[in-house]
Amino acid sequence: MKTARLILFGLLLLWSMPLHATDIEEVTSPNGIKTWLVEDHKLPLISLHFAFRGGVEQDPVDRQGLATLTMALLTQGAGAYDASAFQQQLADHSIVMRFNAGRDALGGSLKCLREERQTGFALLHLALVNPHFEAAEIERARGRQLTHLRFQLGDPDWQARYALLGAIFANHPYNQRSLGSTKTLAALTQADIKNFAAAHLARDNLIVAAAGDITPDELKTALDQIFGDLPPAEKIASIPEVVWPPAPTSILVPREGTQTGLLFARPGPKRLDPDWYAAEIADYILGGGGFSSRLMQEVRDKNGLTYGIETGLGPMDHTAMITGEAATDNPNAGKAWTIALAVWRRFFQEGASTGEIAAAKDYLTGSLPLTMTTTSAIAEVLVEIQREHLGRDYLQKRDGLIRGVTGDDVMRVIKKWFDPAALTLVLVGRPEGIKPAKTAEQVRE
Repeated sequence: MKTARLILFGLLLLWSMPLHATDIEEVTSPNGIKTWLVEDHKLPLISLHFAFRGGVEQDPVDRQGLATLTMALLTQGAGAYDASAFQQQLADHSIVMRFNAGRDALGGSLKCLREERQTGFALLHLALVNPHFEAAEIERARGRQLTHLRFQLGDPDWQARYALLGAIFANHPYNQRSLGSTKTLAALTQADIKNFAAAHLARDNLIVAAAGDITPDELKTALDQIFGDLPPAEKIASIPEVVWPPAPTSILVPREGTQTGLLFARPGPKRLDPDWYAAEIADYILGGGGFSSRLMQEVRDKNGLTYGIETGLGPMDHTAMITGEAATDNPNAGKAWTIALAVWRRFFQEGASTGEIAAAKDYLTGSLPLTMTTTSAIAEVLVEIQREHLGRDYLQKRDGLIRGVTGDDVMRVIKKWFDPAALTLVLVGRPEGIKPAKTAEQVRE
C-alpha cells in the first residue's frame, strides 16, 4: 500500500496543471499571516513554498556556513521525534519537506497528498518552531556539509565564481561562502544555530504561497497552525548596497587540466528597474538564447571553440549583474575570448535587429508558462513574485510588459548595460593566448 501511494505521489508531482489554474487569491489567516493561493482540486495534492527574507549573507564573517547548517538541521529531529523518527514520519506519510539557504532568503517547501495534510502541517510546524538541534545531529550535519565543501573546492566552476565574486564584492557580505570554510564550519556551536533560527525564522519576514487541493478557509487555519508560533519579528542585520570596483579586471586562477573555464560579469539592472524587460530581450539575443544567441553561433557554431557559451541576468536585493560563462581547450582560450568580445562589442555598437527582438519576445512570453506545470512549481514562482515585489497581477501583466518593449528601448538598454568594457573576467585553468592582469590561488579549505 505504501509503495502504491509513493508511486501515485510521484506521478502527481509531474502532472501538468492547466494554465488557467494560475488565478491567484490572497488569503489572510486569523492571526494576519498572508499567502497567495492557486486553488485546484483536480488532483489530491498540496504544495506549500515559503521564504524568510535574509539569507547566507547574514552569516557573521567568522561563522560562514551557519545559515546552511541551520536549515539542514530543521528536519533532523523536532518535537517528540528524534531525527530518525522525524524522517520516518515523512516517509510513512509520503511527505516531502525541504529547507535551503540562499542569497537574500532562507527557503522551505512542503508537498503532500490532501489526505496527509494535517500530518504534513504538524510536522512542518515542529520543524520550524521546535527543532532539536541536538549535538549529535549537529556533528552529522557538519560532517555532511564539510564533505560538500571539499567537493566544492575541487569544482573549477566554483573556484571561478569565488574569484569573480571576490573581485566584485570584496568585503561585502555577498562575498561570503554559503558552506563556509573548514575553519568557520568547525567554529559553529549549538548556541550559534539556535540563535540564528530564533532571529531569522519570524513572521514579519515570512513569504508564503500555496497551490493545489486546499480551500482558502482550510489554508487560513493551516497558516496559523504552521507559522503562528514563530517569533513575531526578525532580528536580522542590515545589508548595504554593493559598490562595484571603479574599474574591471581580469584574473587567472591556475589549475591543471586540459580546459580553461571563463566566467565574466558586469553591473546589470535590478528586477524592479524599468530597464528589466528590455534587458531580458537584449540578453536573450546576445547570449541567453541558447543555440540562437549571437555568442553561441559565433564562438561555438562557426569557430568550434566551445561546447557552449551563455549569458544571464542576475538580480539580487543589493546589486545586480549580467554574467556569462564558457569553457574551452587551453590552447583556444585566448581566441575564444577575443571572438566573444568582438561579438559583444558589435552588439553594443550596432544593437539588435527587428527579427531578433521579435524572436526574443516570443521565447520570453512562452517560457514562464512552461515552468508552471506542477503545484510545486506554481507555489515556488508565487513566492519569487512576492520576494521581488512584482504584484499579484504580474502573471497577467507580464506578456504585455515584454511585448511593449520597442526597438529603441532595446538599443537604449544595450548602450546603458551591455558595454563589454565593464566586464570583469576570471579564467580557471592554463589558458594560452591571453594574459590576465592578476593571478589568484585556488581556495584550498
